[in-house]
Amino acid sequence: MIADLLDQLKGLASDIRKGKAVNVNSKSIKEAAVAAGSHYFKECRAEALQILNDGQALADLDEDWQRLIRLAHGNNSKKSYLSLVKSLLKKTTDLTVATHVYLTPPAPSRATKIGYSQAEEILLATLDSLIPTAAQSYRQGLHDLSFQDNRFSYRGTASEFREALRETLDILAPDEDVTKQTWFKQEPNCHGPTMKQKVRFILASRGKNRTQRLAAEKSVDVIESLCGEVARAVYDRASLSTHVQTTKNEVIQMKRYLDAVLFDVLEIGQAQ
Repeated sequence: MIADLLDQLKGLASDIRKGKAVNVNSKSIKEAAVAAGSHYFKECRAEALQILNDGQALADLDEDWQRLIRLAHGNNSKKSYLSLVKSLLKKTTDLTVATHVYLTPPAPSRATKIGYSQAEEILLATLDSLIPTAAQSYRQGLHDLSFQDNRFSYRGTASEFREALRETLDILAPDEDVTKQTWFKQEPNCHGPTMKQKVRFILASRGKNRTQRLAAEKSVDVIESLCGEVARAVYDRASLSTHVQTTKNEVIQMKRYLDAVLFDVLEIGQAQ
């Protein structure tokens, strides 16, 4: 699988070099970049982890692939593509060589199948193709809600869902683009645009009216509020069962709002 990934990278590098423009505007090249990133996260990442056996090295590799996907969602310079692809070629070549010497990986454990709703399947398919790491967070959240027999806390579940939204907004609304807007104002205690401001930027850039934008922005406020409530929840042994069910219900409610925002910003089910 990693050998296939290396072939994809070599082809991508060749196509980028052939371009004459300063920026990479080719739809086919952008699609190839996203496809390579998706292939890494869906098919090769687990093998890369076994080879590297180093959390930081894997995190650095993940970041490079995420950067490639982000580049493909804008009109970025040919130079920036080539620099990043050169780094990925080296790292992927090293992984390919290592596949011939590292120990045979253990057989994967049998996974319990989760029944997704139609809306969840659509969201997962869309996220898998655009932002694989966001898809992983969303999928983990669904898993937590489906198998809760021995679960004592839903703080991590709420965080996974929020992370799926945050990564999606970061891809669709880069900080530098949002901060250039005339309406942008830095919120107190924030180091960049908020998720609500990113939603406003995305929907405004698509010509959505004020009512449509405000509905999505208010949904983000609810998501942040519910996520905070789950994170701050305090309980004791006497009220444990009640607390767990209460926080689970809060996460389910949060997910409903989150799904609606994701459908809006990803333009799922809307006329093109």
